[in-house]
Amino acid sequence: MHVNDVVTDSNYGNCYKKSRTSCLQKNKIGFVDGSINMPKEDSHEYLMWMICDAMIKDRLPTAMEKNIRMSVKYANTLAEMWADLEERFGKESAPCAYKLKQNLTMTQQDGAYVSSYYTKMRNLWDEIQSVSPLPSCTCGKCECNLTKILNGLKEKEKLYEFLMGRDGAFSNVRNQILSSKPTPTMGNAYHLVVEDEQQRAISATRKPTHDVAAFQKYTSNRCDTTNEVSM
Repeated sequence: MHVNDVVTDSNYGNCYKKSRTSCLQKNKIGFVDGSINMPKEDSHEYLMWMICDAMIKDRLPTAMEKNIRMSVKYANTLAEMWADLEERFGKESAPCAYKLKQNLTMTQQDGAYVSSYYTKMRNLWDEIQSVSPLPSCTCGKCECNLTKILNGLKEKEKLYEFLMGRDGAFSNVRNQILSSKPTPTMGNAYHLVVEDEQQRAISATRKPTHDVAAFQKYTSNRCDTTNEVSM
């Protein structure tokens, strides 16, 4: 199991919850969410279950900050460990969400490649979603389409935030995206901006060649004129 960032009390939502899906294989997640129940002690599967659970439980703390690792080392099972972490760090945090939103509004491209800028935005969006998730439909009939509506609004909000931080040189493609009907998805808008960036890069490499050619032509014409005057 590999987690790039050490888990702290401030990054649990983004780092550790993500590790649940990216680092734990499907059969291991079952030990966390309880879908692989602990067998009864007299079951022939009990010993094997305990061994598997202990193996995962012993490896998981290696991605934790020391203080957090020490606080969960006496958990009896992986599910117990995870429940403890969720209780302490997994709750929605208004101060954390506010700080992330503030970072989001201050994020600018500042001459970076579109891909780098977009990656920064994606990381912030994911962290915000972790600490302040969207409400989900609870009607049980899937008739209100609440989730679909909220996701659509959230995607449009992300698009505006992405365009707001773009450099001024991309104002033309920004206006093109905003004036499109219907409004492009975040993915389509990203590809339009990348294409514009690539076209600008191509134009920038060609421009010096044109300038040299124009200078040579100007110099040649001037020399010819000078020779005619001398004659």
